[in-house]
Amino acid sequence: MGRTLKDGTWKPKPSASKEYERLSQPPHPLPILRKGTEVKVFCGAGWQKGKVVSSTRDFCTVYLSQGRRNTTCRDARNIILA
Repeated sequence: MGRTLKDGTWKPKPSASKEYERLSQPPHPLPILRKGTEVKVFCGAGWQKGKVVSSTRDFCTVYLSQGRRNTTCRDARNIILA
């Protein structure tokens, strides 16, 4: 996504470069987060807010307030601090 400038060069959208930067990180190990820390988790519908229930280097369990359910994240690229 982006646009072509008058001189013919391609300029990507800033959001696309942020997404590329996020996905270029290694998926493992996860950052170990404290219990109760507010985070955002990427689900199929987009980013959802939640609180950390438990966290290790292999996975992080988050309680999603909107869906009132727990989800387990095993990829460091799909979890960010809120």
